[in-house]
Amino acid sequence: MVHVIGSRRHDALRAVAARATAVLAEARAADAGAFAPDELSAAETALREARTAQRIEEIRLWPVPNSERVGVAFGVAEQQARQALTRAREHRTATVSAADAALDEASGATRASAALAETIHLETQRRALLGLAQLALTEARVYRREGDYRSATVKAREATSLADQVRDHAATVAARYADAETVARWRRWRDETIAWSRREGRAAIIVSKEAHLLTLLVRGKPLKTYRADMGLNWIAAKSQEGDAATPEGRYRVVGRRANGPYHKALLLDYPNAEDRAQFARARRRGDMPLSAGIGGLIEIHGEGGRGQDWTRGCVAVANADMDELFSRVEIGTLVTIVGSDDYGSIAGIAVRLRNGTAKR
Repeated sequence: MVHVIGSRRHDALRAVAARATAVLAEARAADAGAFAPDELSAAETALREARTAQRIEEIRLWPVPNSERVGVAFGVAEQQARQALTRAREHRTATVSAADAALDEASGATRASAALAETIHLETQRRALLGLAQLALTEARVYRREGDYRSATVKAREATSLADQVRDHAATVAARYADAETVARWRRWRDETIAWSRREGRAAIIVSKEAHLLTLLVRGKPLKTYRADMGLNWIAAKSQEGDAATPEGRYRVVGRRANGPYHKALLLDYPNAEDRAQFARARRRGDMPLSAGIGGLIEIHGEGGRGQDWTRGCVAVANADMDELFSRVEIGTLVTIVGSDDYGSIAGIAVRLRNGTAKR
């Protein structure tokens, strides 16, 4: 009879030990080592202690080992293993959700900044930031596929931060196009140019950078409008040599070149007195490095019509259009270049960015 009772107790101990071991294995499989390390460590310690107690009771002298104490120990181990399993599942779900949320945010931020870069034609430095954002987003997606959710979240947040830097810069650059004083000045320049052309009975040119249009006026009336390519950094106001920005202001044609590297060309008097004064003011404020130059050689020339901005600050039209302009424009012709002569799409972007309503 004692043998039968001992055998039953032994089977019962094996059963509770097996349950505790199985639950602990399930917790490990659920990656509790990463998601519930403290709970897993406690469960592993409890199981080791239970097994130690089991071995001690198995070698205890008869009459009967204290199997109840061992069973309780395995029960504690099983309970702690279940806690580790539950915690691992909860933490894993939360971590995956956080990674997915970060990826969604990064995808939206990067996509929106890429759209801004195309609309506003950001310069090389900011496009490089966008490239880094896109690379970080790609890495985040790889980590997500591989199950490294923490690294996915970190990389996704890095992508968002970089994309937001592009967005913030775009907002700063675009802000001029929504500034009432700036737009009013551009309109005044336009109106004064039209009035000059009408009064003098001469041709004049108005270039709108945002619209990418060059309008030829004769006696104050638009005669023809041409598509125009601008400097790579056309959206900005030209501030120094090498910035690839097309200048804004009122200029005169001071030279005509019939055969040049870009077909025909009309040389403008940039920098004029106002440009030089503005450059000097920027240098006094410390906005301009001492090594910077003001630049020059701004032209309206041919080889344009590409549908993209590629010059170093000049205005480029198709060769056939340049031939027409060249035949009608003489030395002394007034050329006015404005950012925009109306509240256009960039102004709308600037307002949305300023108000935080730009879509991602």
